[in-house]
Amino acid sequence: MEIFHQIKSDPLRTVLSLAGVSVGIFVVVVSFALVDAFRSAVVAGFDHFGSDMIMVERFPVESGDGADDNWSRYASRPMPSREDYLALASYGAPLTNDFGWAALAGESEADVTYCGKTLYESKLVGVCGEWQHLVYSSVCEGRSFSQAELSGHDAKVILGSKVAQELFGAGAPGDQAIDRSSPCGQSVRIAGKDMTVIGILSHEGKNIINLYATDYAVVVPFDMAQQLCGKGALQTMIAVGPGAGGRDAALQQVRRLLRASRRLHPVQDDNFALNTMEDLCRQTVALTSKITAAGMLVAIFSLLIGGFGIVNIMLVSVKERTWIICLKKALGARRRRIMMEFLLEALLLSVLGAAAGVLLAWGATALIPADILHVRLTAAHAALAAGVAIILGLASGLAPASQASRLDPVVALRG
Repeated sequence: MEIFHQIKSDPLRTVLSLAGVSVGIFVVVVSFALVDAFRSAVVAGFDHFGSDMIMVERFPVESGDGADDNWSRYASRPMPSREDYLALASYGAPLTNDFGWAALAGESEADVTYCGKTLYESKLVGVCGEWQHLVYSSVCEGRSFSQAELSGHDAKVILGSKVAQELFGAGAPGDQAIDRSSPCGQSVRIAGKDMTVIGILSHEGKNIINLYATDYAVVVPFDMAQQLCGKGALQTMIAVGPGAGGRDAALQQVRRLLRASRRLHPVQDDNFALNTMEDLCRQTVALTSKITAAGMLVAIFSLLIGGFGIVNIMLVSVKERTWIICLKKALGARRRRIMMEFLLEALLLSVLGAAAGVLLAWGATALIPADILHVRLTAAHAALAAGVAIILGLASGLAPASQASRLDPVVALRG
């Protein structure tokens, strides 16, 4: 094809023209790959936490128009407290059919020290009730809290996997290939108080849908966390798992019990928010969709620039090959044949740009750590890139091909 001659004659112009196609295809493919990976992570979050889990917080996930007066009103609400938690389910007592389980958790920061080594501003998580429902990790070494420890001020702590690694040496907890003494039974100092390590949490990694990332956390009973940080210093949340009655029945019961616990009059609005995991996932997906839309806008502009570049190359090719085109027509070549020749050349340019874009996308997604987000390119993504390239190539080559096919061989040869 003559197009290879055009590419060789001015490679800089060709590269600059195809750069727009490559960037556009790169953005399209990466955006769809990220969205697919994100949706898979959301599904995994649903599977672990359950979409019907209810969370009692100050701020609603769906807060409407987000006006400043709404924000200040939400910020002035009291934090979910231990009293609120006890109103929903007295600790140690059997839960009703409305609730399958209940948990209270509060988060702050504290320094953790062992043998002169200090981890500053580690995440301190105070828990009460069925707290294991709130994290991906499980206790892989040692033991969990007893009910008596959770309901009291016991100086016991469970360390996240990364905290245990950094304080007690290399090697992940539970790794049998590494010979090290167990941290369990050792004493660490948290916010100036000696605490006994009773367990180590398994490595969690990064998760899109997560409530408490525990790899760099220290978990203590809720009352002990309040004692370490001071009352009111914890960012608290209550979580409830619906019972046999389902989520709607549980939501109504939670709202009724909390209003009674906080002594709200019937005319007063709720001073708490009831969110569900489904609400959180919906908002996260909506945010990702907006980011994807912005990426698509960039991709469209890049593809337009690349399309104009292909048009420019093809128009130059038509001008430089006028004598050859007219000779072909004089020898009997039909308009359809001339148009097909130029359309195929434009299509080839577009496919070359798309191939470069797919290779760039493959390299970019390979750099994303799998424990943050498992992104991979599939045959569907390659098919998408090919479809976009075909449409762009045909659209960009149509005008030059039409111009070439309409050349008058007699007039052109005379010129």
